[in-house]
Amino acid sequence: MALEEAIKTVGGIGFMVFSPSEVRKYSTVEITVPETYDEDGMPVQGGLMDSRLGVLEPGQKCGTCGNTSARCPGHFGHIELAEPVLHVAFVTITHMLLVATCRSCGRLLLPEDEVKAYRQRIVEKGYTTPNIIERISKEIVAKAKKAKVCPHCGKKKLEVEFTKPHLFHEINEEGGAVRLLPAAIRERLERIADDDLILLGFDPKAARPEWLVLQVLPVPPVTVRPSITLETGIRSEDDLTHKLVDILRVNQRVRESKESGTPPLIVQDLVDLLQYHVTTYFDNEVSGIPQAHHRSGRPLKTISQRLKGKEGRFRGSLSGKRVDFSSRTVISPDPSLDISEVGVPVEVAKKLTVPEKVAPWNIEHLKKLVLNGPTVHPGANYIIRPDGVKIRLEFAGDRQAISEALAPGYIVERHLSDGDVVLFNRQPSLHRMSIMAHFVKVLPYRTFRLHPAVCPPYNADFDGDEMNLHVPQGEEARSEALTLMRVQDQLISPRYGGPIIGAIRDFLTAAFLLTKEGVYLDRTQFANLAYAGGYSGELPEPEVKIPRELYTGRQLFSLFLPKDFNYVLTSKWYKSKMGKKEKDVVVRDGVLQSGVVDKASIGAEEPDTILHRIVKDYGTDAARSFLNSVLRVLRAYITSVGFSFGFDELELPEEAVKEIDGIIDTAYSNVNSLYKKYGA
Repeated sequence: MALEEAIKTVGGIGFMVFSPSEVRKYSTVEITVPETYDEDGMPVQGGLMDSRLGVLEPGQKCGTCGNTSARCPGHFGHIELAEPVLHVAFVTITHMLLVATCRSCGRLLLPEDEVKAYRQRIVEKGYTTPNIIERISKEIVAKAKKAKVCPHCGKKKLEVEFTKPHLFHEINEEGGAVRLLPAAIRERLERIADDDLILLGFDPKAARPEWLVLQVLPVPPVTVRPSITLETGIRSEDDLTHKLVDILRVNQRVRESKESGTPPLIVQDLVDLLQYHVTTYFDNEVSGIPQAHHRSGRPLKTISQRLKGKEGRFRGSLSGKRVDFSSRTVISPDPSLDISEVGVPVEVAKKLTVPEKVAPWNIEHLKKLVLNGPTVHPGANYIIRPDGVKIRLEFAGDRQAISEALAPGYIVERHLSDGDVVLFNRQPSLHRMSIMAHFVKVLPYRTFRLHPAVCPPYNADFDGDEMNLHVPQGEEARSEALTLMRVQDQLISPRYGGPIIGAIRDFLTAAFLLTKEGVYLDRTQFANLAYAGGYSGELPEPEVKIPRELYTGRQLFSLFLPKDFNYVLTSKWYKSKMGKKEKDVVVRDGVLQSGVVDKASIGAEEPDTILHRIVKDYGTDAARSFLNSVLRVLRAYITSVGFSFGFDELELPEEAVKEIDGIIDTAYSNVNSLYKKYGA
């Protein structure tokens, strides 16, 4: 029962606006002092580095939770603003609310019957039409803009002008512009009823409109804006701390000038300066106002700049980040590999490790790896004892003693070895086949080796492309990769329903040359090629017996087809040569009886091929085995027969040279005759 209670599911995620009371509730300290550290280097009480906001230095204890820097998550503080200021991220919404509602009574500028009709529409269609409120709110705002008088209190509507980034003016009846200050805007927004807010797309429990005008500013914990100590011993504060210091100083001046009876014009200038600092604290790239700069002249990176863009929190730190147990190098082709393998350089295999738990059945093997150490492959780099202590074998004195001490419960971080499952990825990762699970084959030299047939899903070529390799560290991660991400399980592309992995380029040339009419192999050639493809059964009867035994290329291809496989199709060669769509490729009971094997039979990115049918009817493992065998045979065949030209084939015959010279001379004489005609 206790276990059942511990399991909780997330019901949903809601985004809300902090109310001033909530900001104060979550705050542990009110920040009033702009200074951060005193002469002794200790945090000032009530300052921006107050120990109640959390601690940065190891050994210090948090004034709120009592934990050290390793355990303390940090705590919020708050600044009580002397005058309300607008939140720059919400000014367009604020403008919309001012335009759509009455300046006196706060009601929507629509007749009551229309308001009731809209409410009824939401009740009736709310469940079936998710974006109904969004559409209704746009309609209401469009109608409210046209209203001249409030239908509820009869007050005349005045135009509200918004000048970016945060200036509001009301055009009075004489045509003069009167500035709307944040305090006045807040008063108006407070009057708007909850029922009207729902029609404008607000959830009054989550976001009341007056909360969009700031009275209290939350101060983030010190862990969000850590200060660093430079080599010279001088402390360097974070950009957010610099900005908060500016806000505190100006806030203090506003409060003092209000209390001392300073003329309103000067107070307003100070409030505008406070508004500028709060705006640039949230977003330092707002158009219409100058950027806030550091003493060095560099623009400050404030909250918005931390979050958005390629280097921001979402794209730079969450969606994509630098990870351990990964490597990157240039790729090169190796058609002798299995399509599900990746060749890994020895140097890479010695750096990347796999944690393996010591058990009675692998203890002897792991002891040998520990003795080999980090410099000999296969070896090991670290040992983790049951008490959690990590031993680095590079600096361990007596590896023999460490090896003998191994027992169940220890973990050995061994080198990457043949057969380990890894994730292989080429950027840009545009579809799910851009990252697949391969099996390691440790090879010499310094590049990752990839079977050429696996290039299409990665969109890879070998003109200098680099790829990434990631090593799953847990048993769960490895089993997940094996279940979902193996190369053979990604053969069929969801884009066009056909195999995305298959024969390409030289393999297709070899397939045509092997299976065209008039290609015969003697018994030795046939047996060697069958062996290259991994065939281990009986050889078939040769098609030609007199004067000597000869096999056809089609017989060799047929060895690797499933024995009960039947299929017919039109080859690309037949379609272009004959211009007909007759089915020339015929496979009956696993024997290719006629037709040539080309892209239409085993090609990549081609639906309804022999390969496609094998995947569908016999499964992905059978398709992988078929593709591996056929591609190895084709590689061996084209290597032995050759498909190239010699330099002598580039030399033109004497007759051809004379013919070309004659054509050029004729062209020159034609041009000369045209010149003469034009001159005459």
